[in-house]
Amino acid sequence: MVTTHAAGTAATEGMATGLTASLARSALVGNGLLSAGELRSRQAAREALTSGFTSIDTLLPTGGLRRGSLVEWLAGGDGSSATPADGSGAVTLACAIAGRLAAAACGPRTIVVVDRSGWFHPPAVLPWLDESRQLVVARPSHDDDEIWAIDQALRCNGVAAVVAWPRSMPRQPYWSRETSADDGRRCGGSPRQSRWTTAMRRWQLAARSSGAIGLLVRPAAAISESSWAEVRLAVSSLPGGTLRERWLRLEWVGGAWSGGREGQAVEIVLDATRGCEGSPTRRPGRGLATPRHEQTARSADRQGGASCRAS
Repeated sequence: MVTTHAAGTAATEGMATGLTASLARSALVGNGLLSAGELRSRQAAREALTSGFTSIDTLLPTGGLRRGSLVEWLAGGDGSSATPADGSGAVTLACAIAGRLAAAACGPRTIVVVDRSGWFHPPAVLPWLDESRQLVVARPSHDDDEIWAIDQALRCNGVAAVVAWPRSMPRQPYWSRETSADDGRRCGGSPRQSRWTTAMRRWQLAARSSGAIGLLVRPAAAISESSWAEVRLAVSSLPGGTLRERWLRLEWVGGAWSGGREGQAVEIVLDATRGCEGSPTRRPGRGLATPRHEQTARSADRQGGASCRAS
């Protein structure tokens, strides 16, 4: 028994040594297999680009949007769709940020808008772009084509940003036509949610491979679904805007970058004539815009309580 055990141990050690050598020869050790620390270092090394909106950059942990990432903009309200006509300003903001990403000093200059709904009006954003930036609009007619167009655009090395507002998830995605209802239940959700998760995972890998940034506008109801986006921001329109300026509120509601940031919010002014951040000094009909923490402090002062403000 002892001899047999020793022989088995020796055989096991020999197999382990041979496997290690085989992995080393196939470059799976060192360069291929990464530790958690190495993986975090690689993620941190990805370039972060400014969104063009100082308030948004301040809200993000890296001071901007990292190349090869997905960002979800959840349109305000409880509607079942998110389009340029939903009134939240999420699509307009996403297009403005895409223009700023394409204006980076180095990198691709093309913006792709995947417009399944047919609401997007290209002349509205053309004044935001100079001759060095290009706008490509894809209008797929079927669910499968919409998913495929987003996937292919994110894989293109010449694309800086992809803006899309998927109208609905496909009943049967082109890459998983064999998926059944049982598959969705085994994944811990409904078949539709499972397929949406699969679609977003493919988009994340596509963006990671090219460095493009995906700006996905979705209805607020999608907050209950799982997501592969690094950032999820709820966008709602504030009163007092004009045709030239939109006041928007952005609240952090989830994403891989969360780290306890849920609930943090900023108010921004979108200059609709230039596609950039406007002056936040005054909101028509509301007086001076006051940061939320100062509003809380003033309320405490009025109630006779003590407040502490950072200098």
